[in-house]
Amino acid sequence: MCSQYQLISDMNAFQAQLAIDLTDIIRKEASDFPNETVPEDQEELETETDETVFETLSGIRRPTDPVIVILPGQKPVLRRWGLSVATLNAPLINARAETLDQKPTFRPLLERRCLIPATSWFEWRKDGAVKHKTRITLPDHQPVLFAGLENGTEAVIITCAPAPSIAQIHDRMPTVIGPNHIAGWLDPANRFYTVRHMLGPVPDHVLKWSEDLPDSTKTAKQDDGQIDLF
Repeated sequence: MCSQYQLISDMNAFQAQLAIDLTDIIRKEASDFPNETVPEDQEELETETDETVFETLSGIRRPTDPVIVILPGQKPVLRRWGLSVATLNAPLINARAETLDQKPTFRPLLERRCLIPATSWFEWRKDGAVKHKTRITLPDHQPVLFAGLENGTEAVIITCAPAPSIAQIHDRMPTVIGPNHIAGWLDPANRFYTVRHMLGPVPDHVLKWSEDLPDSTKTAKQDDGQIDLF
């Protein structure tokens, strides 16, 4: 299960890494953003507003938060994380890759595929009654692109069996779409059965993970092997 993930707060680095332009969605959000002081330099105002609005869309993302989603044509849009289902009290935030085409909630969305960018995700490793929050990343400063489905206002993250190196942390992981599969996954002309082979764990050797320590102990840990993606 993936119930939290993180997105960098550096808009320029994010756009460069993913080769997408966030201007439209940032400006759309900024149109409702209150601004009490107007600097003399309008360009400076726009830059500061863009960065401030992007910060509200980055950081830790949780269910029902607005999240950045990538549609066909590398078009970024905003969606709410979690599908509303009338018979459930809470939104569906994850969808199992193995049973997507068997579930009536997901079958209508199989050709509405999307990507959900992140820079790390979190799982909770159980140690008896204690849960340890664990951050998982890819190496080499690469952003992560989760496979997802969207319905025009909401999005869900697809999960799969974990890579062996993190199986001791959790029995599921978000499905990551690699660079060579991005165009094929996003193309709505491709029927789901032709792309479902993409929904598997990433190669075992590329994952890095570390446990988040309580604030009181963080200073004692010199090197946890965590990769900073930006």
